[in-house]
Amino acid sequence: MFNGKRYIRSLLAVPLAGLLLVLLASQQASAAPVDSLLPERSEQEITQKWNEWMSEKDKSVTFTETPSAMAPYIAGKISDASLEHALNAANFYRYLSGLEGDLVLDAALNQQAQHGAVVISTSALSHYPPQPADMPKDFYDLGAKSASSSNLFAAYSSRGNVAVNSVEAYMDDSDASNIAALGHRRWILSTQLKKTGFGVAYRDNKSYANQFSTMQVLDTSRAEKVNYNYSLYPNKGDFPIEAFKSSQAWSVQLNPDVFAKPSQSNVQVEVVRSSDQRTWVLGANHKNSTDPSGAYFNVNNDSYAYNYAIIFRPDQIQSLKENDMFNIRITGLKKKDGSNAEISYQTRFFSVNKTQPNPGVDPGTQEPDPQDILDNFLVKFEYTADRTLKINGTLLKYANQSFTFQIYGPSPDESHIRTVTVNVDARGRFGLTLPNLSASDLNIYMKVSDDITYLITAAGNSNVTYYIN
Repeated sequence: MFNGKRYIRSLLAVPLAGLLLVLLASQQASAAPVDSLLPERSEQEITQKWNEWMSEKDKSVTFTETPSAMAPYIAGKISDASLEHALNAANFYRYLSGLEGDLVLDAALNQQAQHGAVVISTSALSHYPPQPADMPKDFYDLGAKSASSSNLFAAYSSRGNVAVNSVEAYMDDSDASNIAALGHRRWILSTQLKKTGFGVAYRDNKSYANQFSTMQVLDTSRAEKVNYNYSLYPNKGDFPIEAFKSSQAWSVQLNPDVFAKPSQSNVQVEVVRSSDQRTWVLGANHKNSTDPSGAYFNVNNDSYAYNYAIIFRPDQIQSLKENDMFNIRITGLKKKDGSNAEISYQTRFFSVNKTQPNPGVDPGTQEPDPQDILDNFLVKFEYTADRTLKINGTLLKYANQSFTFQIYGPSPDESHIRTVTVNVDARGRFGLTLPNLSASDLNIYMKVSDDITYLITAAGNSNVTYYIN
């Protein structure tokens, strides 16, 4: 109590001029809120664009000339319709973030991208692939130019338009190898990008993929300068669940003409969920998780898309639901003039594919909204130090069916270890334990149908949960 009284007296004893100085200093140190200057899109506007641009996104890619990824090499040419579907996907994601959805296809970039797709299919996925011995130099040179200036994508038995799938994967970008920078997402959201091109090729590269795609993203031909302070993904205001999963990282792309380079040690992100006021505080002291449902925080000042990025993900959110609302506050920022700044915004999630009630059925017996059962699309892989593989999952859409796990050793050899069939019960649940496996790392091919196979890599002493949809 004595110390408390002394503290109070010392404050009251401050001369008036000194008190005024303290108040002025406090005001100068306060952070000014900064608006993005980009529009938020309404639910109605987003739904309209979804129906306009994304309604045919699952149509398989077609070609006017089929590419060949083996000698004699042929670049091939994607049909105009399939190219348009890929372009629409890129423009849809830009539109969601408040940018103009006005990218255009460039014939020369499409040709370059096609060469790039063929070239990257011949080796491990790389922006600098080696030249195959039997590939002509001019073909390789154009393909290598594409590989070094494109987002690259590889998949195994992916359905639909591979180029559209690639755009969706670039915007996710939240796997362990990409989440620190979100470079693919940032290139698509570049404020300087105007012209793009897409390429698709097929090759049975048994080590990891058989479908390959390139998207040219280093164009800087946009004539008009975008007036913005920062862009958001997901954006403020209404945002569709179909374009963002709970396992994905949130990101803020800062305009370097407005903001000073942010510091990992100073920036802090506060996320508050409105429904229950649960609060996440993420910053430099936070320990990042490699689990897709784990919390994450990073500041990336690399030159992707000519901006800085604040990257974060709250943990233990198994799914996003209709009307889930989050309030975000980012502090510890500075503008280029040295003044303190902060960013605050609110995001509300909704579904563009709302389930319509059946008038002939009691509402109490309605099927749940698809977003309410995302918990039923989880598979957990655990590979322990004693080389025991444990797999447990719930895949509701495969209830009462069976599928196989093909277990291989580490790349590049991928020697086959064993193939196991699992039976899924009526609730979509299954489990598998394989002890005494002979490899330090595993490549696991989960073949759920003749058309769909998922590749999961499991290192020794790892524990990872995947969303399978």
